[in-house]
Amino acid sequence: MADDELPPPDDALRPDAPEPDATENGAMEPSPARDGDSTNGPVEETAVPASVSSAEEEPTAAPPRPARSRSIGRTVTVVSLRIVRGLVGLAAAAAVVAAVGLVPLPTLGVEPLGTLVEPEPADLLTVCPGALLRLGDDTGANAGQVFPVGTPDVTVASTPGAAQRSELTGGDAAGSSARQAPSALRAPSSDGAVLSAAQQQTPDGEGGLNGLAAASCVAPTSSAWFVGGATTVGRTSILHLVNPTEVNADVSIELWGEAGIVRAPGMSGITVPAGGRVALPLSGFAPDLASPVVHVEARGGQVAAWLQTSVIRVLDPGGVDLVSAGAAPAKDVVIPGVRILGATAVASSLGIEGYDDLQAVVRVGNPGEETAHVEVSLTPATADGVPTSFEITVAGGEVSDTLLSSALELGEAPLPDGAYAVSVRSDVPVVAGARLSTIVDPTPDADGGLAPGAADLAWFASASPVRADAALAVADAPSPMLVASAVDGTAHTLTLTGLGDADDITVEVPATGSVAVELPRDAAFLVRKAAGVVAGVSFAGAGELASYPVTAPRAGDTPLVVRP
Repeated sequence: MADDELPPPDDALRPDAPEPDATENGAMEPSPARDGDSTNGPVEETAVPASVSSAEEEPTAAPPRPARSRSIGRTVTVVSLRIVRGLVGLAAAAAVVAAVGLVPLPTLGVEPLGTLVEPEPADLLTVCPGALLRLGDDTGANAGQVFPVGTPDVTVASTPGAAQRSELTGGDAAGSSARQAPSALRAPSSDGAVLSAAQQQTPDGEGGLNGLAAASCVAPTSSAWFVGGATTVGRTSILHLVNPTEVNADVSIELWGEAGIVRAPGMSGITVPAGGRVALPLSGFAPDLASPVVHVEARGGQVAAWLQTSVIRVLDPGGVDLVSAGAAPAKDVVIPGVRILGATAVASSLGIEGYDDLQAVVRVGNPGEETAHVEVSLTPATADGVPTSFEITVAGGEVSDTLLSSALELGEAPLPDGAYAVSVRSDVPVVAGARLSTIVDPTPDADGGLAPGAADLAWFASASPVRADAALAVADAPSPMLVASAVDGTAHTLTLTGLGDADDITVEVPATGSVAVELPRDAAFLVRKAAGVVAGVSFAGAGELASYPVTAPRAGDTPLVVRP
């Protein structure tokens, strides 16, 4: 359809619509020449009188397309093109932003200079605590000093060769004989070389000490956590600090109890001389502490540490123990190798004066500031062992002792004799340990009462997972037993390769639960495929109880980055 055949716009069809190109005085605007005009000159403008109405115009001639329609079309086209260009621009900007987000931006900085050094493997080193200590001499004088009691027996496990032993006779060990002093065992480092040692001692009432004290010899460290002991009436706790290095060690102590953190003079700036020992009674910092937790930190030289604890029940020696360092604070803590022996005798002796604390307890320490909500699980180390559990709350900075029998139903019989694993799960990092006692059946006395039998106590420390192959020294103590638990949710097959005359032993560790195997006493083993497993060794006999965890070997040849 031609332009002149198009119908007029709606406005032109209305009788009252004004002329589209009318000016304010009624004159028509001049129209420019159309492209199709043949004339090249200007077109004369014809004035139309204002009195002439639109009705007098020729009705047959269709008016040309108004110029405004074309202007509106061009405007719509321009606006549409602008919108399209805007959308395209926004899409391009979004693509650039996405690309910038995905491409890593360059960082400004200088890479610090450093050299990767492969150090020569250091000799393997382990330290034994030496003889038990007591406060005061045979006459009871010099109560502020420590004196050695008896002589320990040491069992050594090393491969490929024999370890070299040297006595550490400095510091508080100056009054000890060579066999009573702490000792350092060293072995050359090589592929597959391992070193472990353990000691045991039975004082038999000497120095007011009775029972069995067994401990593993340990590598020196800059941090150690101890859960155990007490400083209440009849309870003595002595911290052994041994420095096998050639420089003095600067040691500080942190101490928590049932009422919170302990602050006392002398807990920092403690110098442990090179090649010597310092013994610190905890009563010097807190004389009436029922539930201590101790953290030892060393600077300069490193130290090996143990916590010796002993009990006097009325006038009778009631047990002694060398508490081993446990795992650092964590949300999941495992105490392997818990041993119960003489449960019936313990229950029968609770009514005797001074024997009311024979029951098994778990101690949980919360060194942080937030309240800990803790679940404690007790699992027999048997194939069909069913765990039982209970929950406790430990305020920030406090320590709590709870009976393990809390896991039993009301009226249920005492925990039966056997081996157990105790698991502690918390929403904040905690430390934990378990105290158990054993006693010989009481006998009737002349007054119609009960005379207590020989008693002993042991603190079972938590254990860290073994990282690789390790050596295991089994002390020369009664009825050794290994309890192992998997902490990675995977079943393990441990191979205990006997060193010397010991036979090989295979231990099947389940993915959940624990397993217990008997060990020969005074023996040594190479433990293979132990990564992801925690384990402990316990000993139990008539009036004797002791334990220590299996520790991971020290990595002595880890590459270091040395920077100027």
